[in-house]
Amino acid sequence: MTSATIATQPRTLAAPPQTFHTFSAGAQEELASYVDMLDRGQPEGRVDDLAVDLGAVPAFTAEVEATRAVIDASPHFIVYDRVSGVDTLRGQAIYTWVLGHALGTPMVQNTDGWRLIEVYDRGTGRTIAEGARYHQTRQGSYMHNDAVNDVDPIDYLLLSCGQAALVGGESILVDAVAVHEALRAHPEVLAELEREFWFEKRGMALEPEFFRSPIIRYSPDGAALVRYFRTYIEVAHEKLGEPLSEATAAALDIFDAVMDQSSVQIRVRLDQGQILVSADDRFLHTRTAFADRRPPRPIDMRTDRPEDVNRYMFRMWSTKQPAS
Repeated sequence: MTSATIATQPRTLAAPPQTFHTFSAGAQEELASYVDMLDRGQPEGRVDDLAVDLGAVPAFTAEVEATRAVIDASPHFIVYDRVSGVDTLRGQAIYTWVLGHALGTPMVQNTDGWRLIEVYDRGTGRTIAEGARYHQTRQGSYMHNDAVNDVDPIDYLLLSCGQAALVGGESILVDAVAVHEALRAHPEVLAELEREFWFEKRGMALEPEFFRSPIIRYSPDGAALVRYFRTYIEVAHEKLGEPLSEATAAALDIFDAVMDQSSVQIRVRLDQGQILVSADDRFLHTRTAFADRRPPRPIDMRTDRPEDVNRYMFRMWSTKQPAS
């Protein structure tokens, strides 16, 4: 193979510089002080029970607002850097909780009403196909977005890093705009994705519940919006006695193949303390499988230190709509 041939091969896209933001020293000091105050004021209980007053962090909130367009318009994601003085796992969780409020209203993610979810391998041995929630495994998976198990879409997905994996656990990011543009060459596939599919409210309902939605739909201004997690769709159709046809499965194969191209992917490995925020229905993501330092075990964010735990993330959903 000649060097000229090598040079023409597609490459994974580099993350644009505007997709990384380090808060100013003043905003970091302000936030770290507020995180410490919240932690000392309520050292026990769930972080998502903490009341947040954004008036206490005006510089931090202003910087979040100033960078919001990077998420909303293009390229639909941003990585906020580690905040100096936020050094504990619970402190990182509180940082995430405050950031989610600065972006909008936190949304419920399960039947327990939790709005901040811990993402780490529970070591159960169950796979996603066997009913495990993605955030409880160390599996890689199909490209997906998060709002696939609830009728109401979310505006922002926050993934916050308490500790990175020993190996792997890289986030693979794909903008729906690039995927939709590629699918224009396959109009029959695009038409298949625009019809309605069954989705299961996995983790959101005590009894099996299902709803219908297209994989690709459109905003009022014509922008492509996505709802997709192949395993969840296939399982929902199987449970309802309506397995996907060969033609539909073939269309999903092409959809997956388009998203698997390095030419539409950006890869980001979050370091401890960083938070990735993406526009959920305009962006797809997955992660590479990962290997940890130690066997899986329960993690207690109050007592465990970051250096003593396996890959450990926090997930939050936020909407721009006011709380009802």
